[in-house]
Amino acid sequence: MMAFKTIMVTGGAGYVGGILIPKLIGAGYTVKVFDLYIYGQGVFNDLRPNDNLIEIEGDIRDIATFRNAVEGCDAVIHLACISNDPSCDLDPDLARSINWDCFPGLVDACKDAGTRRFIFASSSSVYGISDDPCVTEEHPRVPVTDYNRYKAMCEDILVDKADNGFCFTTIRPATVCGYSPRASGENFESGIPFWLEP
Repeated sequence: MMAFKTIMVTGGAGYVGGILIPKLIGAGYTVKVFDLYIYGQGVFNDLRPNDNLIEIEGDIRDIATFRNAVEGCDAVIHLACISNDPSCDLDPDLARSINWDCFPGLVDACKDAGTRRFIFASSSSVYGISDDPCVTEEHPRVPVTDYNRYKAMCEDILVDKADNGFCFTTIRPATVCGYSPRASGENFESGIPFWLEP
């Protein structure tokens, strides 16, 4: 029996979500995608219609809409953000509003809705520049740009908000690259990431 049945993925129609959502649905989860769909609606064409795919076009800065959408979700995977330093540099105010300003409210909305697991897509860039040949989770975070500074600040919010009913996992990947089906709607073989399992 699955510990979680319904998962919300913010930014689920984006670069990573385009691959992740089919895998989650293939593993038997009901998935709510909360996304602005700035890359169009085609990413999930191969999945539609599907009773396990619930799509909500919304902005994570609209906390009231997010609060309604997250009701009934056992877990949230937070992918939505302005990704990378150059993108943040193009519009620093927009980057701050999306990557940091709304984050505490999102976490509070999740907790209020009874969400038990929050998975946060942070970045290995929170470590800054290091000469250490072995950077582990214990390595000091030394963010040097707005992008990685906001990621580190969000990590701290999760530490502060965690309790027995609300736990979190922070993922700090290196730069993710390669083909994503977000523009074509191509479906990928299903699997389940290890970090979702309880």
